[in-house]
Amino acid sequence: MKDRKEHIIGEGILEKDTMNDKNEGKIAQQLFLNVNQTLEDIIKNHLEIIILDILYTKPMSGFELIKEIFLKYNVLLSQGTVYPYLYSLKAKGILQIEFKNRDMRTKIYSPSVNGRQIIETKLIEFIEAEEYILNSIKKNWI
Repeated sequence: MKDRKEHIIGEGILEKDTMNDKNEGKIAQQLFLNVNQTLEDIIKNHLEIIILDILYTKPMSGFELIKEIFLKYNVLLSQGTVYPYLYSLKAKGILQIEFKNRDMRTKIYSPSVNGRQIIETKLIEFIEAEEYILNSIKKNWI
């Protein structure tokens, strides 16, 4: 397999004359940005499972959930991205809502009794599917 620099050059992302010490910082920064964008795309494409995983472990508010996703994955999501998932999961009976300290504005989302089993099943199925995909990809690269 090509090393990372050769792969980038071969793909036409960087020209060969940029491969010197002066530009190493710029290259590293661009690689970081590319990886970060890829991670953001993956998080957004699998947001329901990410939300379920986090809430399965620790019930929290929507705001706390957004903060947790940012701290864990360095991906900042808007309320408009996260809350529709929370509402949908609540409507399906997977999540339940409790109010924080009698404050009727702050909702704490947690798995319902039936939701815990559904979440466990979804997480296991997701992990198995992702492992299958990654193993298929690895066969071509390793």
